[in-house]
Amino acid sequence: MPTKEEESKKELSRIILAVIMFLGLLILSFFIIKPFLAAILGGIVLAYLLHWPYNQLNKLIKNKSVSAFGICILSVVSVGLMIYFAAQITIKEAFSLYMNIQQMDFSGLLNSFLPKLFPDTPQLTNEIIASIQNSVTGLTNSFVTTMGQVLTNGAEILLMLFVAFFVAYFALKESENTIDYMKNVLPFDKEINERFIKRSREVASATIYGHFLVGLIQGICAGIGFYVFGAPSPLFFTVLAIFFSMIPYLGPWVIWFPVGLTMFATNPLNAILLLAFGFIFVSTIDNILRPYIIGKRARVNQIAVLVGILGGLVLLGPIGLIIGPIVLELFLIFLELYRTKEIQRFI
Repeated sequence: MPTKEEESKKELSRIILAVIMFLGLLILSFFIIKPFLAAILGGIVLAYLLHWPYNQLNKLIKNKSVSAFGICILSVVSVGLMIYFAAQITIKEAFSLYMNIQQMDFSGLLNSFLPKLFPDTPQLTNEIIASIQNSVTGLTNSFVTTMGQVLTNGAEILLMLFVAFFVAYFALKESENTIDYMKNVLPFDKEINERFIKRSREVASATIYGHFLVGLIQGICAGIGFYVFGAPSPLFFTVLAIFFSMIPYLGPWVIWFPVGLTMFATNPLNAILLLAFGFIFVSTIDNILRPYIIGKRARVNQIAVLVGILGGLVLLGPIGLIIGPIVLELFLIFLELYRTKEIQRFI
């Protein structure tokens, strides 16, 4: 007959073994899903975006599987068509830009008007010309390299999109069960669990809203530059700038930068002004507006929003734009509960 002490030792051994197994499985699971972590999180965010149309369709046909599949297929087709047409235009413009830049005599173009601006300082003129040439060459190579990487990684991008839409399908289909499961898994009282889930939804909604609104504003600002500085086809390039403003890592610079370079052949002064406008204003306005809009809408500290966005981008890629602020906000809620000792009442 085992004694109480022996029973306690066996129980402790079982607990230690269970903890070791759990940690081992947790670590292995993390490394298994790590390559697809961004795609999985992206699928969850996509399901959040598609939840309203999914609910409307499900009310009509009364079938969760068909509704989720139909909405996902519709979104795949829509996104695929947008990417296809945008890629066609971008590849064509990028190739045309590269060929035009190779044929341009930047030194001659700059020498034709810069001495008129600085007639008494030829040394300054030469330094400006050399600086502009080096900048244009570096940025052009960066632009072409970025476009090449996007094309080279096409298969990987397609795989990630497939995983994201696959996750979105099941997240939509099992949305109610998933939320109930999360409430049961979280180790807090119902009130705190509800608070975490509610704030996650609010921050996600504000972040998505802010991203698209800032993208629209950025694209319109680029369009104003196209009109003011006499770019060709300003309306067409404005629409493209708005579209690319919605895409993390790309942004409107992939439009205003090549447009500005091609303008050197016809109007060098306006080309320089457009490029300066793009660098100084268009490319920086999102860093000011995004934290402000998201912070106001979600009632989150703007510094936390900015750090969450930048840190999320570095850690998770494009989906980090949304996940980063959510994680920081939940962490701040946890700190506040700990500071006020409120958490002790609910554990």
